[in-house]
Amino acid sequence: MDGDHRVVTGARVPDPAVALTSLLRGWWEAYPGTRPTQKALARRAGIDQATMSRYLNPGRPMAAPPRVVRVLHTELRADPARLEEALALAEAVHAARRVPRARGAVGEAVAGGEAVAGGEAVAGGNTAPVRGRAGVPAAVRVLGHLVLLAAAVWVGAWLRPLPPPGPSPFSSALPSPASAPAAQPSPGPSWPVVRLGDVLWEARTVQHLLNAHGHRVEVTGTVDAATVTAVQGFQSERGLDADGRVGPRTWPRLVVTVRAGDRGDAVTALQALLTNAGHPTAVTGSFTTDTEDVLRAFQSAHGMPATGIAEPPVWLAIVGSQQPRLHG
Repeated sequence: MDGDHRVVTGARVPDPAVALTSLLRGWWEAYPGTRPTQKALARRAGIDQATMSRYLNPGRPMAAPPRVVRVLHTELRADPARLEEALALAEAVHAARRVPRARGAVGEAVAGGEAVAGGEAVAGGNTAPVRGRAGVPAAVRVLGHLVLLAAAVWVGAWLRPLPPPGPSPFSSALPSPASAPAAQPSPGPSWPVVRLGDVLWEARTVQHLLNAHGHRVEVTGTVDAATVTAVQGFQSERGLDADGRVGPRTWPRLVVTVRAGDRGDAVTALQALLTNAGHPTAVTGSFTTDTEDVLRAFQSAHGMPATGIAEPPVWLAIVGSQQPRLHG
């Protein structure tokens, strides 16, 4: 990607996310009379103000889903002829974010602007078998070359003469196996400890999840005394140490498994975390197909099964992908 354009087989085309955000911004700025505030538009669309600001900011493009595009078209009294264009851009971004379902194919490759998957080339929406010389499928030819290469390497190693007995002149320069440092696996994400005074995404996430469990608190974005009391009540119900801090023992019980069709505070928390982790989705509290696609994209990018279901390990990965922590 180069700036706000993408290069596709040598041609430069506008990024649909930038084009859509610019179009929506134009509707807002061209509103006849006193323009509605972004807060009012967010309320009409059922999202938060920060998300609406991203939908209208070409400098940090975040493509609005078709549902929000229709709301903005109506509320901003935009030209009826532009609605179809805006919806096409929204669908283009939506389709680009989709994670392909698992296929029983040998593999995928991109060559000359055509996607090759399991012996089929996809170009312009059409599929056709990809065959090489003498009608042999491309995948079979590649596999044959690999087998021949492996056989050549094995024969070369077998024919190479053995070295003369005796110590290697380089043996003194090499560390012994006992002294060589063992490779340490990279640590995975860990649950943060959220306590009194913490702010922003940590506080909002804990408050939304408390509400999802029936421990009602106001979502203020700050862990205040009321939030600590609610955490203690939640911990007591589940036999945990009621210290009012949300740590590695409390988080797995506080997060809620959500999937397509679910609604409520837990979905709101998930959508906000995904957006903050660089996988934007509308924060509506309703687990739509758009949210499912975004979650699949996140799972795929982090080497997880793209199930589209937010279970505790998925929550942990998303929480571990948030921006730097802030404390009050």
